[in-house]
Amino acid sequence: MPKSTKPKRTRRSAEDRRDEIIIAAKKRFAIAGFEGTTTRQIADDMGVAQSLLLYHFKNKDELWKAVMRQIFDRAFEIGKEEAAKAETIDPRSQLVAGIRGFVRVCQEEPDLHRLMTLEGRCRTDRLEWLAKNYLKPAHKRSVTLIEQCQKTGQVQAGDPTLLYYSIIGIAGTMFSFEPEIALLSPETTPPDPGAVEDRILATLFVGS
Repeated sequence: MPKSTKPKRTRRSAEDRRDEIIIAAKKRFAIAGFEGTTTRQIADDMGVAQSLLLYHFKNKDELWKAVMRQIFDRAFEIGKEEAAKAETIDPRSQLVAGIRGFVRVCQEEPDLHRLMTLEGRCRTDRLEWLAKNYLKPAHKRSVTLIEQCQKTGQVQAGDPTLLYYSIIGIAGTMFSFEPEIALLSPETTPPDPGAVEDRILATLFVGS
């Protein structure tokens, strides 16, 4: 009797399943925020039992942190890649590399800006956790580079933090608002990362 040629079914690994849950949770959190999302909704989005989520993540807070951890870890990885590519280690080159890296992050993870727009509205334990683990180091490094470039007259005068958030605003909006931009200006989508970077540099640097 000939052997069956039917392929064997393979079970997803625990790591693969966790990644699938994180992807589904990220989309739901980006739409409804932490308070407006339930683990049951995420399970329904995936077409699985809620118990499966709770097997991998004991509660919604743990799942939310896993989502943010994955995004920010990837963001810092991209930042290191771009910093290593910079021609020199002077503040301007490092600042430009950081901007290029952030544009890459926003292109790759448009949900980051959507999530942070929701989370940044009020002071919560979640925002405190983000600030301690991710936001403060990124802000400190960027503001330091902006201040150094201001001292040499390369960057516009003004509050470095406002300039820092102008970078976030331009890059984040262009990619997270892509569906809206596509309705109003189809020729502008998908956003060209190079054009977004140029817009930021023109806003930030003197004579750009």
